[in-house]
Amino acid sequence: MREIVEDKMNKSGDAKKIAMIYLVVAVLCAIIIGCFMFLGKYSRESAEKNTEAGSRNVVNVQVMSMEESVGLHDILKLEEDFSATNQDGELVNLQSLKGKVWVFAQFYGSCPECNKVNFTILRDLYEKYEGDSNFQLVTVSVMEEEDGVASMKSMAQALKAETDKWWFLTTDVDAVNEFCHDHMLYMKFEENTDKEGSGMKGAILHDMGISVFDSNMVMKTKSDVYAQLHAKNKVGAELKKKQLDLEVGAALDALK
Repeated sequence: MREIVEDKMNKSGDAKKIAMIYLVVAVLCAIIIGCFMFLGKYSRESAEKNTEAGSRNVVNVQVMSMEESVGLHDILKLEEDFSATNQDGELVNLQSLKGKVWVFAQFYGSCPECNKVNFTILRDLYEKYEGDSNFQLVTVSVMEEEDGVASMKSMAQALKAETDKWWFLTTDVDAVNEFCHDHMLYMKFEENTDKEGSGMKGAILHDMGISVFDSNMVMKTKSDVYAQLHAKNKVGAELKKKQLDLEVGAALDALK
């Protein structure tokens, strides 16, 4: 009997030892897994911070290089004139802007890319330079049937844009297409038949380039920020936006 009891006690002790070993192993595994999870998270965060810092350094270096050449390159000189109606119902023409620095872009009111990208950039430029009497923004619609004078007025008011600082123009779309293509290096716009594809989602495929003209009607840059963003090139988009700002600033400084 004594041997049976001792045997049971030994088995019980062994079971407790085994249970304790399993418990210790489980705790160690939990600690190791926790460490790996922490290190993984730390590595991802560090990588993201390093990537962001690296991108910022690239932008800074490129901006410094850009600053050295800003204002030095002439793309074209706009010799021809173009007339359209602004948001106040007044007929205006581009050549009347000679002597000013002006920024130009195509758009239409329901264009998702314009509203999400270009108008954000243009509004930033407007807010930065609206106090300068030599600065003007010009946006011309490529969808006349939707963007009449009343629509242009509403859009200008929504953006708190004064007419003497920002023209919202509307006119015959064929005339816009021809003039911008023939004299301003803009691609011809057309109906978008692939709205569900990977490209632009709006009804019209049009040039998203934003141009800067100096006081002599010379185009200093034509920057397409949307194309960079669509290609997921955040650094390129940042540089394109900075280029617009630098060219406007340099052209205005040249008038002082």
